[in-house]
Amino acid sequence: MLDWLLFLGITLGGAMVPGANLAIVLRNTLSGSVQRGFLTALGLASALLVHGTLSLAGITALIHQYPALFEVIRWGGAGYLLLLGFWQLLHRQAGNNGDTNALHAGSPFLSGLLISLFNPKVLLFFMAIFAQVLSPEQPLAEQALYVLTPPLAELIWFSLVLTLLSQNGLRVRLMRAKRSLERVIGGALIALGIKLGLG
Repeated sequence: MLDWLLFLGITLGGAMVPGANLAIVLRNTLSGSVQRGFLTALGLASALLVHGTLSLAGITALIHQYPALFEVIRWGGAGYLLLLGFWQLLHRQAGNNGDTNALHAGSPFLSGLLISLFNPKVLLFFMAIFAQVLSPEQPLAEQALYVLTPPLAELIWFSLVLTLLSQNGLRVRLMRAKRSLERVIGGALIALGIKLGLG
């Protein structure tokens, strides 16, 4: 049980690190609603469930053994982050012209799912951490607990973030700074895309 609590702490800490996940949740919350932010977090958690299941099945190690496949995933993730970042910056300009329909374009669940699925660092994390905590002799229930822990940690963290974002005082201040935040989030997504593309 102590090993699992340590694993939970590591995955909660990983969820808290600012990056593409936080940027996309903030983007979808500020440009839509807390509900859109939660759907985004649900997409992120679903992707972690996919990563965990693939790692348990040994597919992550297979991807790591074939550098070309790993590169396709890495470049796909970088391209998606760049696309989201540029869309955020262009959307902001369209919003200035009164185009509010662009505000709700795209599925928040899908954006969260794709951000996490195409992040090769998540693949490497699962491969490295599962090699330390899982073994073929462990009961299936214990393996399932480890696979379910990262999505659970992600949902716990983003539920806390979304609870804070739903507070009226904070939400009013964020909405006043919305255009600046949109520029920062768009720039952060582009920077993360470039960083991921460069390896």
